[in-house]
Amino acid sequence: MPRFPRLTYTITRDIHWRVEPLVYLVALLAIAILIPLNYALTGYEVVPTSSPDYNYVPNHWYSRFAPRPKPGSYCSPNKLTIGDSFVTNTSILTYQLVTVLGSSKQTSSQANIDYKGTTLESCDVLYMSARVDARLLTSVIMAGVACTDEMGFPVVFSTSFNSAAYHDDPSTSLGLKFNYQIAIWTEIASLGFAVSSYLEYAATDLFTHVSNIYQSMPNGTGPALISVSADPGNSTFPSWWCSVSNSTTDSACRTTNPNIPLALDDMTLLDMNGGIIDTPSLADKYASAVSNAMQVMLAAVRLDLGNVLPNNILVNQSSELIDATIASSFPGDRNSSELYPLFNSANGPSVVVGEEEKFPSVIAAEYQCKVEQRKSAGSILVAVSVATLTLFKGGWAVFLLILTFLAKRAQPEDCQACAGHEDLVARVRELERLQFSSPPLGKLEKEA
Repeated sequence: MPRFPRLTYTITRDIHWRVEPLVYLVALLAIAILIPLNYALTGYEVVPTSSPDYNYVPNHWYSRFAPRPKPGSYCSPNKLTIGDSFVTNTSILTYQLVTVLGSSKQTSSQANIDYKGTTLESCDVLYMSARVDARLLTSVIMAGVACTDEMGFPVVFSTSFNSAAYHDDPSTSLGLKFNYQIAIWTEIASLGFAVSSYLEYAATDLFTHVSNIYQSMPNGTGPALISVSADPGNSTFPSWWCSVSNSTTDSACRTTNPNIPLALDDMTLLDMNGGIIDTPSLADKYASAVSNAMQVMLAAVRLDLGNVLPNNILVNQSSELIDATIASSFPGDRNSSELYPLFNSANGPSVVVGEEEKFPSVIAAEYQCKVEQRKSAGSILVAVSVATLTLFKGGWAVFLLILTFLAKRAQPEDCQACAGHEDLVARVRELERLQFSSPPLGKLEKEA
């Protein structure tokens, strides 16, 4: 017959210290602490979600007791690839990523950058251009924006505003084109609508002025298409560069009107057959209208980037700044500007953003985040109960081990003897004293 290990049981001994009330009170306090602790640890599950803020940090009831998580630890960056379109949280214009500065894949469509909600403080307009068709009455004003590596987002992106007399050419502006009737119907008074109004007036001034010159010249000999560029040339940044991060309180770029020099060699004039017209006096007639359009475009892009410095004509519409920046008339017979009166019109749209109301501008994006979400009531009950019981049993076992060790050290003889041993020894000794016959003391001790 096979031999099996004998079953045993633990011999219990009383601890002579009267600490039971204190021990059970501590046990109740431990349970009271373990329940909310386990609720925070096991009552929530991680679920995927989306957030417009990369630095989103969930706020739970236990957050005040836990270490503050590092911003960005819950969400993944939004990957931008060359050619991607995006808008800012101001939503005035749409942009397209042109290149990632410092990337070895600048000419590849796979070049990308991780965007982590960086503010666009280090960005400003790098170059601008305009193209006007006198026959189709269309104009396109384009701006390129560069961001330095100061904020960890070294990229170049572009935007444009399209305008046409026939109003079926979609603009890349998210705000509505200037239309008071639409504004009345929809009660729109948004920032995008206001800025689009100024851009629309500037663009209309431009193609109207170019068309007037074209029609005033006989036999279609006038410029039918003009193309103008204003860029930094050989310098790293243009003379108007004034990003928020690089400007100081007393810097000239904050207070003086932005200077956009338009040299005659920056303008290309084409006749109706595509031939180049090399007439400097003609090019000079377009300079003021082009400058007006570019100044409004510069101010609109800066406003979209969160750049609301005092020299922004869409923010500071003082007569001194407007007169120094916007031309009220153009060379020619029909030379009045419709844009200039808009700045001083009480009925015109207002851009209600002052320098004291600066706001951080970021790219509008949805970030994939993993956050804690509370479980159902039944799941919470099971999870908290199991976790509390497990931790309490483990802690109770450790406590008894420590208490047993201390008790043995304090009363080694009592703890080593079996219960009733001392009584038995006393009885035997009493019998021996009375001279009764009794087994030897050593045998009784063994039996005990």
